[in-house]
Amino acid sequence: MAKVRLDEKRENTVRETESRAQTAWKPPSMLDAPPCREGMVQRWVSTSILGKDMTHHVMKRRREGWIPRPADTVPSSFPVPSMDYGQWKGCVGIEGMILCEMTEDVAAQRNEYYRNKSRDAMAFTERDLAREEKAGGVPIEREFSSGAEGGGRRLTPMDD
Repeated sequence: MAKVRLDEKRENTVRETESRAQTAWKPPSMLDAPPCREGMVQRWVSTSILGKDMTHHVMKRRREGWIPRPADTVPSSFPVPSMDYGQWKGCVGIEGMILCEMTEDVAAQRNEYYRNKSRDAMAFTERDLAREEKAGGVPIEREFSSGAEGGGRRLTPMDD
C-alpha cells in the first residue's frame, strides 16, 4: 500500500467494495442452534447440572422421541461446538447440553397429547368450580389468559 501524506486525499475504493450489510448487533448466545434439518424439529436437552450427570432426564427425553443430533449433519457454514468425549461424542453439545431432534410428525403427536392433557385439566377445574358454586358457595368469577415474556426477544415454543 502506497504511503499517503496528511495533506493528500486517499482513495477509499477497498472499503466501498468490501462493505458489509448493516445488521443490528446482538450479544452472542452459547445456545445458538443451527437450522433444523428438513422434516425435523430440535431443542436443547440438559445432560448435567453443576457437573452432576442427569442421565434420568436425558433418558426421559429419548423415550419421548428426542435423539441427539450428530455434528456432521450441520452445514459447515454454521460452526457449532461438538462433544468429543463420553457417550455424546460426535453430537452437537455444549456446557452440559446436547442438541436433540425429532421428526415433525412425532412432535405434532406429542404436542397434541399435551394440548389434550391441558384441555382435560381445565375442564376438570371448571367442573370443580361449578360444583362449589352450586353447593352454596360464593359466585366465582373466571378470567382466563395465558402469555409468555421473553425479555424483549422472540421466543419459540418448546411445548414442554
